[in-house]
Amino acid sequence: MALFPNPQEIASYNGAIGKSHTNLVVSEGAAPAEQFIVSKTNSATPFIYEYGPEGNQTVLIAKGKIVEADGEEVNRATGYKETAIKVAAEDTKRAIGVLHHNVYEQRRDAMEGNRPVVITRSYIEVPLFEHETVGTAATSAKAMHFGAAYGVTDELKSGDFVVAGKDGNFKRAPENLTDFRQVVGQVLNVNRSMPPAGLLSYYTGLKSTELDDYLKSISSAPVSGSGEYPYGAPYTVGAWKKDFLKALGGASNTGIPFLTDGYFSSLETIDVKMSEVENVETAVASKGATITGDNVTVDGTVVDASVFVKLKHKIDPRSIDKVKVSYTVDTETVNVPARDVQVDVTNNTVVVFLDGGVTATGLTINLTASVNPVAGVPTEWDYQGSVGAARILLLR
Repeated sequence: MALFPNPQEIASYNGAIGKSHTNLVVSEGAAPAEQFIVSKTNSATPFIYEYGPEGNQTVLIAKGKIVEADGEEVNRATGYKETAIKVAAEDTKRAIGVLHHNVYEQRRDAMEGNRPVVITRSYIEVPLFEHETVGTAATSAKAMHFGAAYGVTDELKSGDFVVAGKDGNFKRAPENLTDFRQVVGQVLNVNRSMPPAGLLSYYTGLKSTELDDYLKSISSAPVSGSGEYPYGAPYTVGAWKKDFLKALGGASNTGIPFLTDGYFSSLETIDVKMSEVENVETAVASKGATITGDNVTVDGTVVDASVFVKLKHKIDPRSIDKVKVSYTVDTETVNVPARDVQVDVTNNTVVVFLDGGVTATGLTINLTASVNPVAGVPTEWDYQGSVGAARILLLR
């Protein structure tokens, strides 16, 4: 509607009579059409998201995080002030909603970055992290980077109100909450079934040639002094049938590797001894070395010897540089140098090189592995420490 003065008051028109407010409704409230920028006081640590659009990999605020308004700041690209937002502080009363997508770093005069969109009344789903210690659950949720809910084991229930917790994630509102301005939403469903109902666990396949080539490239281990290579007979004799069945899926659902196989949620840092049948498939020593239980005795007539420990749990290929091996000699703990520890990812084997004449007691391998993964876990739930998901109706 056009703006016209009231003709009857034309003689005394003072600029107020007869006007019509044509911009009353700016937008729907579920995602307000406001120009937001990331506040210079935003405390979130930027991280790299490799799958972002070209030139947009540095994330300033991640998708799913609770955000709060922080006044107005100058947008350097336009020279005008706009509403500044940042990751919400714990128990804040200034939360305005949840970030709809990743906000990437924007540099001057570069075709990079994007603008935030804040959702206020949508029905959302976020991964749920739980532990008997709430601090551990919060740490796991933070490591995931994106928006999540966390709390003590089995604490969160449908009907609970949630507020901003640590790192912009959701946490259960206390029963004695007196200020409703802290409430961000209400939980309508908590699903701790791993895997959830459905057919997702039956999907399998997706062989990746690039992934196989990469695993082979990081699997090389040098020859020991006795002249034996860590491939072939030394640690595969008697294990070929198990490997063959694994290749066929082991007569069980395996899921799509790294997508629906529950790989990341099953990651654990474990200490492995050679005698542990629940962790070790086979342990074999090269010539000049003898394995007795968890102990290895190397003959003094050889320069060095190799111990091949093939695990039942899949070794995390991203953590092979963190594999540590130790043993005891006369009550003193000896840490094996990194140069003498090799990981054969293709054969899921840790190769340890020991000097001649050494008696290694209680050989222990510390590593990160996928322990009993559950096929059918949705990709968005598959994080270390995740127990399922929470669905939240936003109430801003």
